[in-house]
Amino acid sequence: MLYILPFLTWFAAITSAALIVMSWKLGELRRFSGGALLAWFLIAGYCQFLGGSPVVRAVGLFFQTALAIVLSVRWKLN
Repeated sequence: MLYILPFLTWFAAITSAALIVMSWKLGELRRFSGGALLAWFLIAGYCQFLGGSPVVRAVGLFFQTALAIVLSVRWKLN
């Protein structure tokens, strides 16, 4: 996918996972919102890393990056 900087594909996933865990530990996630964010994370990760075509992998990376941005903004606003 990105052969110049291959670690960038992992950056969004690691950031999303860390922010979900920190929000859960601090009690900022309700059951429904936590489940929805976790489902978003898992589906995007599946598409990003296990997608069959480059388009599916790119869509997974896009949604993983979007999740990291949403969680970062949510973290800053709280």
